[in-house]
Amino acid sequence: MKSLALFNNKGGVGKTTLTFNIAHMAARQGLRTLILDYDPQCNVSAIALSEESLFEIWENASEYGTTVARCIDLVRRGKGDIVEPRLEEAADDLWILPGDLALSRFEQALAEGWGQIHASDNERAMHVTTALQRLADRAARSVGADLVLLDVGPNLGALNRAALLAADAVVVPVAPDLFSLQGLKNVGPTMREWRLDWERAQERTPGPSGARSFEPRGYIVQQHLARVDRPVRGYEKWAAQIPGVFHEQVLETPERSRPARVEDDPYCVTMLKHFASLVPLAQLVRKPIFDLKQADGVGGGQIQAVAKARIEFEQLTGKLRALLGI
Repeated sequence: MKSLALFNNKGGVGKTTLTFNIAHMAARQGLRTLILDYDPQCNVSAIALSEESLFEIWENASEYGTTVARCIDLVRRGKGDIVEPRLEEAADDLWILPGDLALSRFEQALAEGWGQIHASDNERAMHVTTALQRLADRAARSVGADLVLLDVGPNLGALNRAALLAADAVVVPVAPDLFSLQGLKNVGPTMREWRLDWERAQERTPGPSGARSFEPRGYIVQQHLARVDRPVRGYEKWAAQIPGVFHEQVLETPERSRPARVEDDPYCVTMLKHFASLVPLAQLVRKPIFDLKQADGVGGGQIQAVAKARIEFEQLTGKLRALLGI
């Protein structure tokens, strides 16, 4: 099993949309795929499951294991370990463990636990800190998952730090704009600090077997607008800066070795068309973009955009599989 998180503390760069569409494409390509909704806003759950299903899941508050928060509630309260997850089948070979707004209540326990992982008596701190990692492993085993996709929120808080412990690799979605560049300047140094702290903690008390490295493996550029598959002029200057900022802030590549262009950067997984007109339709009918039909409201030139989306997500998913070795 391999796990991947699409992570950036800048919101609006398409993390959830990418996660949902990549998951469906991976399942189509024969991978048993699992989505873990580690974002208390539950956006991917709202796309993958009907409102009726989510209402029923959330209303049955006494049932353990039906959401991420309920799986780790005993850990949060210091009353026990994680509960066996009860996954929802979203499509053939695709499952999801739904999110829950109550997951945000775990943030304080995770922040306190991280501050104690270097202590000599850190058993409780490690138990809390690794809860989301252990939940990911247990959920993956329950369905024999080949690929686990983690959906996380756009912040650098304790919850995301713990969630990334369940990721083999991290890919950063960015847009060719000033705010995404600033996001990279925050994400890179923060992730390095987290990894260093975690490595030091494990020297004292090793975490669960199969601990993940949450290694930054690349970035995906989502274009705001496109013309002949290149950003329009207003975004060209920002796109040109992405490789340098990624290599400097995320990878700490020496300046002489940094690529000058996105097209020459092996860490650029892809430059993806935004498909802005299709995203709201796809979310409304809870389908991947590349499955939209005329009956879903697609018309005119959008039909060609749907076909283009299928090609681009097939290629993107193939590249991510190669990156992860699956």
